[in-house]
Amino acid sequence: MFPLKDNLRCLTFPIVTVILVALNCVAFVLEANMINTSGPASLMNWTLVPSQFIDAFSTGDPAALAHAVKTMFAAMFLHGGVMHLVGNMVFLFVFGRAMEARLGRFHFLVFYLISGVVAALVHIASDPTSATPMLGASGAISGVLGGYLLLWPKAKITSYVPPIFIVQIWAWWFLAAWFVLQILPVMSASGGAGGGVAYWAHIGGYVIGFIWAGAVKLVKPVTDVCYIPVPDCDTDTKKDVEEKDS
Repeated sequence: MFPLKDNLRCLTFPIVTVILVALNCVAFVLEANMINTSGPASLMNWTLVPSQFIDAFSTGDPAALAHAVKTMFAAMFLHGGVMHLVGNMVFLFVFGRAMEARLGRFHFLVFYLISGVVAALVHIASDPTSATPMLGASGAISGVLGGYLLLWPKAKITSYVPPIFIVQIWAWWFLAAWFVLQILPVMSASGGAGGGVAYWAHIGGYVIGFIWAGAVKLVKPVTDVCYIPVPDCDTDTKKDVEEKDS
């Protein structure tokens, strides 16, 4: 399934989400230019390699440490191809705009970056000797998905199901199914990196996003910055909205 849109009405413009999408697209153009002019090996200097990251902290060399931190953040804005980029950006925009409205712009940016960092650390911990480079915004976006699941489980997601179907399903169903699809490869012999996908990074980002959103919900349980339109609500939610309006 591929998300196309949700049914939430948000009262703020998702400027940070739009900027993040734009930065990822610009980074992809620069990445393609770098590969065309200097070859694919030039990209390695900006990707996160678990074994190099561990070595940097083992030796304590300042230059190596700075490089390790740089790659952790830089890799969040790099992608392995057009479809990798487009898929990630659609997920980011569909689910990110509501998270940005709920958290606030600066808070959302911090949340996004920390989700990406945690995702990267979980990926490194899953295979610290790996020399395979990791890149992509998927870990950070997984945090957005985990947060969205907790805050808007009854939102509806319009999704494309190949080859020709368009369906509308509950957010909790879509996002729970997505999470299960990340766990299954980890339980197989692939060790969490099957098919070039960093499944452990997805799991780590998703879990921290879910926990973070839970903390936000406890501190600030009620907000009207995003809401489900009354015609799309279930019966209980409609009653709550009608009582509030009366």
